[in-house]
Amino acid sequence: MTPGTFGDAAAGASAPLIALDTVVLDTETTGLDVRQDRIVQIGAIRMHGADILETQVFDVIINPGIPIPAGSSRVHGLADADVSGRPNFAQVARELETFIGNRVVVGHSINFDLAMLRNEAHRHGVRWKEPRWLDIALMSVAITPGLVSPSLDNLALTYGIEIEGRHTALGDARATAAVYAAMQQRLIGKGVRTLGEAENLGWSAHALVAQQQGVGWFERPAGGPDFVHTAIEIGSKRAIDSFLYRQRLEDVMSSPPITVDAGASLHEAARLMADKGIGCVIVRQADGPHGILTERDVLRVLADRGPEAGATVVGTIMSSPVITAPGDTFLYRALGLMARRNLRYLGVRNEHGDLAGVFTLRTLLRERALSTLTVGDEIAAATRPRELARVRAALPSLASGLISDGLNAQAVGAVIAAEGRAMTARAAEIAEGELLAAGHGPPPADYALLVLGSGGRGESLLAADQDNALVIDDDYHGDLDSEEDWFSRFSMRVNEILDRAGVPYCRGGVMAKNRSWRRRHGEWLRQARIWATEPSRQGLANVDIFFDFAPAHVSSTKAAGLADSLRLECAHVARASPGMLRILSEDAAARYSPLGMFGRIRKDNGGRVDLKNGALLPIVSGARVVALRHEIPAHTTPERLRQAAAAARRSESVAALLADMHGFLMRLILTQQIADIEAGIKPGGTVDVSRLNRRDMERLRHALQHVGLVRNLVGDLLRET
Repeated sequence: MTPGTFGDAAAGASAPLIALDTVVLDTETTGLDVRQDRIVQIGAIRMHGADILETQVFDVIINPGIPIPAGSSRVHGLADADVSGRPNFAQVARELETFIGNRVVVGHSINFDLAMLRNEAHRHGVRWKEPRWLDIALMSVAITPGLVSPSLDNLALTYGIEIEGRHTALGDARATAAVYAAMQQRLIGKGVRTLGEAENLGWSAHALVAQQQGVGWFERPAGGPDFVHTAIEIGSKRAIDSFLYRQRLEDVMSSPPITVDAGASLHEAARLMADKGIGCVIVRQADGPHGILTERDVLRVLADRGPEAGATVVGTIMSSPVITAPGDTFLYRALGLMARRNLRYLGVRNEHGDLAGVFTLRTLLRERALSTLTVGDEIAAATRPRELARVRAALPSLASGLISDGLNAQAVGAVIAAEGRAMTARAAEIAEGELLAAGHGPPPADYALLVLGSGGRGESLLAADQDNALVIDDDYHGDLDSEEDWFSRFSMRVNEILDRAGVPYCRGGVMAKNRSWRRRHGEWLRQARIWATEPSRQGLANVDIFFDFAPAHVSSTKAAGLADSLRLECAHVARASPGMLRILSEDAAARYSPLGMFGRIRKDNGGRVDLKNGALLPIVSGARVVALRHEIPAHTTPERLRQAAAAARRSESVAALLADMHGFLMRLILTQQIADIEAGIKPGGTVDVSRLNRRDMERLRHALQHVGLVRNLVGDLLRET
């Protein structure tokens, strides 16, 4: 047969376990010597996340080509007579290859089985490509200190699983699948959510790993990921057109929209479209929502009505209402929406909700653009947390591809933040639907679900947890303290969905499910005044998070006003509280600095530097303070710095320098996070500076020397103008 390729696993290290496609595999053999013994049976079953796909199984007996020892037969029950006339390994190899496909292989002491398969493939001339794998024995030892034995029997007993068909390949594969499904909740409890993290968890069972290596089952690859090159290569495996991720609808829309009255004739509308060289017109209605008339509509009516078509009234054939998206929607997300809804034209709304323009896309351009999308509109179609988890898992690859295409880190952070807001919005929609289906009814009052912190600023990195809050209309008279309250149930479910989707619960409790982050509009204003007049350390930490909010989901148009008015009123409170602003500025300037004596950069024991807390956050916090002082409407740190300096007519060169430093630090942290995720390491705010090139190292040293400029700039801009 033609040599085949096994286990071409496509899953990356960021793939979430709850949505991971796996094959749980086991073999029965003539003995335990992986070099000399042969396979007599292969059993496997597919899984998706924790779901065992009972009908998708592989079960085959193989003629090993050598006598089966009596001792081995007593274990698995297969003797020479049972394998006589059965196919050899080469004859089932292609079928096994197809069954495994791109899935990760899971097993109990799986490296024994993989070593057997590897050697059989070599023996029969079948090309072998190692799959990614997870070993439940290794993971169990790592998550259960003091485990008496990681045997399959003991693990099944631990998780309350009854084994049927013990020591048959398929029976053991089924038992292993059940153990793997049961242990996933414990893995999440240990903070292990991705394939890479699970792989690293297994490697941490050092004694058992050494035993497996000692008997020749495998060799662990030497070395770790290359810092910059690994990060760039991750994303460059697939071409990404960064134009789609840096432009928004408002940048490319046709504005103002060309319109006709609903009472106009088709002939008049077609003439207008021809004169303007456009493919659609917006149809105005005095007593209803606007509609849209497209080239396709014109052709359809002409085909149906012939010469009489020109007299057709436009209002009778238009499509209404016009499907729209906000002007600040990234193009990649707009294209995803258009693909899902099969649209060629999309209305664009301004910040007041009015139709401000139309975005059009010709078929050829649309096909070329969609082929470059790493993340499209999958979030809008998600119905379960694991579907959201797939989108989140794609973000490291997307970020890497955009960086390799030359997009600056601040723009990449905006894309990551946009996806975070979209995930939060979809979690809210799912939670609303579940409450309605369970008989709890629709929302009892208008509300806005807010994302806080970096997500609200549009500057997210890849290590974000949940920071969200709920603002509810003051007309609501329910008991927000009760667990039975609609908004209590809703918030709890939203946070649970996000956690399951890979956005972990906030360690500081900044989540809408907690009563202090779930308030009526008036309660939030009172809280803002308390923070302003009675500043405390915890209160200042809350200000740091809360004052950078953006609505992710609103229950109605009126609810959108809740967030807008809250922002304006809280800004007034902050501006009138110089004492709070002064303390915030002092706190920003007093943060830990990674730069020591003689310009040396301090490193921790792992050789890393905390650039997030020591350099990035002082700039972010300082920009927030001056934005509050001057009521700057900008969300992003660079724009806050520039606008505040321009408003005060001071320190514009320093503001520009700090904005540039902000982008540079984001790039270093983001690139390190991408490399860490690919290596199965939890991303954070630290960077291994030993892997930086000389140019970036010198630039970093220069940046750290000038972080102190934050104190000067903030002090300057806090003074009365």
